[in-house]
Amino acid sequence: MHTLSIVIPAFNEEPRLGRTLNTIRHAFQGGALPDIRLDRIIVADDGSTDATVEVAEGFAESLPITVVRLPHNRGKGAAVRAGMRLITGDFALIYDADGAAPIAEVPKLFNAILERKADIAIGSRVLGHSEGIVTMRRHRRFIGRTYHLLCSLLVPGIRDTACGCKLFRREAAETLFRLQRIDRFSFDVEVLAIALRRGYKVVEVPLHWVAVPESKVRLIRDGIQMFRCLVALYVRRMMGRL
Repeated sequence: MHTLSIVIPAFNEEPRLGRTLNTIRHAFQGGALPDIRLDRIIVADDGSTDATVEVAEGFAESLPITVVRLPHNRGKGAAVRAGMRLITGDFALIYDADGAAPIAEVPKLFNAILERKADIAIGSRVLGHSEGIVTMRRHRRFIGRTYHLLCSLLVPGIRDTACGCKLFRREAAETLFRLQRIDRFSFDVEVLAIALRRGYKVVEVPLHWVAVPESKVRLIRDGIQMFRCLVALYVRRMMGRL
């Protein structure tokens, strides 16, 4: 049996976090994940101003919850990095607070790592769309394809860097998140680029995925920030610092 730590980055997720945690609880207690033992859930609160922390702490009697709090909003990358410092399971899962990829899909990631002798398995909405198991609006698909083109030289062969469901062997997670620096959304590309440069095997797995309303991504503001981060990553790559 494999032990699993789940890292959930959360910023003002009061409306959605409780539903996601409840789904996780039912999945593990109901036997939907029979070969995986839940070691702990780390909710990494990114300076929320609502009741996100209180919602997480409300599950402490029914789930092995740990809450780590950033003093102010720094970004998803910073929150995940803080959560990864506390992992204790054999594997670590990054899992978005909106639960867009059902937790019951996680065994697919485990199987991919074990059967293909990989270090990291990432959910892929691109592959999922081709198999008809992803529900996504057309403009989001267009944005995703554009972002993929911009990232392609950094992470060759990977078609979806941003899906919020990624599984790491513990050793890989501990190494990569010691090196990871980007605080906001482009941290996914940075982590995967470092992984490939260091010889870790990364596999993509098509997952069921449904877009959840109230996305935290803002097209113009976050798009500019992501572009700047990608330029910085290309510079680091050319200088041999990635």
